[in-house]
Amino acid sequence: MTKDVGILACDVIRNELLKVCEGKDFPITFLEYALHDKPKEMPKAITSGVEALMDGGAKKVLLGYGLCSNGTAGVSCKGGLVIPRCHDCISLLVGSPARYMKLFKELPGTYFLTDGWIRNEADPLTTLEVRYIPRLGEKRAWKGAKLELASYTKVCFINNGIGDVERLRKRSKENAKAFEMEYMEVEADLNYFERLIGGPYESSDFLVMGPDEPIDEFDFLESPEIAGVGGGR
Repeated sequence: MTKDVGILACDVIRNELLKVCEGKDFPITFLEYALHDKPKEMPKAITSGVEALMDGGAKKVLLGYGLCSNGTAGVSCKGGLVIPRCHDCISLLVGSPARYMKLFKELPGTYFLTDGWIRNEADPLTTLEVRYIPRLGEKRAWKGAKLELASYTKVCFINNGIGDVERLRKRSKENAKAFEMEYMEVEADLNYFERLIGGPYESSDFLVMGPDEPIDEFDFLESPEIAGVGGGR
């Protein structure tokens, strides 16, 4: 890899991506996780990030995103793009869409938590405390949060082994206790990240877009994760 290749990724996978990129010499740009709250604005923001990398000398861009509620649909690059063929970053964090499907079937009703979501205050308990309670009051906020999570019975912490794991585990357990769910833990697998930055790009797990070829949501339909899950944590 050289500086001819740039990476644009969501901040939620910052630590995992930086880990596998140690010693690699190419530019990486992270966009804020909060963009997911406005998926219709994501294509414009991602396109701007891609163009900035190209202006900086990159000839091809690797995207650290999945389809992400169509947030990457329509994005293109004059030098071509490589994007994981998955719905969201859970597949990236567990190693492949196939492993995500396996976990999804073995652990139905599971809400996955990671370093990135907790760090970005996107776990259910922090969202409740920081966003819902100040706006709705404690009683209404708790009622709404529990309704949102009614289909979940487990909290599963995806342990990437990076940083303060005990703090992350503690917060994950606090989420499970607060919403009366079973706590579980699985190990992350950085293989998908490694393949993103170095290949090979198997068609089942990646889309390789040609120059100025836009990402199309229908290109994701053959992913086992898309066909079998249709999204969600």
